[in-house]
Amino acid sequence: MQPTNFVWHYTVGTRLPAIAESAVLIPARSLHATASLGVLWFSRQQTWEPSTARTGWKRHPANKMALPEKEGLFRFGLPAADSRLVPWPGVTRLADIDIPEAMSMVSAGLRRGASPTDWLGVLTQVPLAELRFQRWDGTAWCDARMDDIDLAALAAMRPAVPPEHGRRIPMTATHAGAMHDVH
Repeated sequence: MQPTNFVWHYTVGTRLPAIAESAVLIPARSLHATASLGVLWFSRQQTWEPSTARTGWKRHPANKMALPEKEGLFRFGLPAADSRLVPWPGVTRLADIDIPEAMSMVSAGLRRGASPTDWLGVLTQVPLAELRFQRWDGTAWCDARMDDIDLAALAAMRPAVPPEHGRRIPMTATHAGAMHDVH
């Protein structure tokens, strides 16, 4: 596929209700991070970012076809020239991701067929209004509108999580003289 002027944040449908409610994409910390800031990850990959694939999804063609029908695949595009984007590995330094965690991310990504040089991060929230939104139709990415998505049905598919995992806890962090809102 031809490169575009966008980099992409890939996600699944069960995450859309929370995204729509907040009206922003929010940087997230790794579950294994100790002191790192949150990163909102984007990829130069124009079809799918392999590092986001669930276990077995990449290796089983049948699963690739079933997943879009089950909960849907979606992506949010940010112009590739956006000044907030920081390429790998520079984003790991700015976000204070320690070396063992960064190496673990590379290792996991490579096992799934990803290329870390495709990864870029943003350390701030990005309003949905600044992003292009697309849905996978089973054969290609098509522009979509969040209003046309059945968010209630997708929310019902999301597994229940303990209340402390669903709360956004605002925190302001200062790093290298810049202020970043992280959640």
